Amino acid sequence: MAMLGKRNFLLHASKYLKKVEETGEAITITHQNQPRLKIVPFKPKTIKDLRGAITHLRVKGDLNKPILGDFDSWSF
Repeated sequence: MAMLGKRNFLLHASKYLKKVEETGEAITITHQNQPRLKIVPFKPKTIKDLRGAITHLRVKGDLNKPILGDFDSWSF
């Protein structure tokens, strides 16, 4: 993860943003040598992202029995 000063980032922001987008590597921006901001690439959450993450699923209870009662009895 690259670290750079706030002033340097402001002078070359488009270059650094493009680098984050292309490489996927985060950049930490510092102010007075203290980390202040972290720029990371956006990763949308999709079902494909979860594939392989869940290998086992245990169900407790009856899947056919409603938990919240009859929908018609709800008041809105």
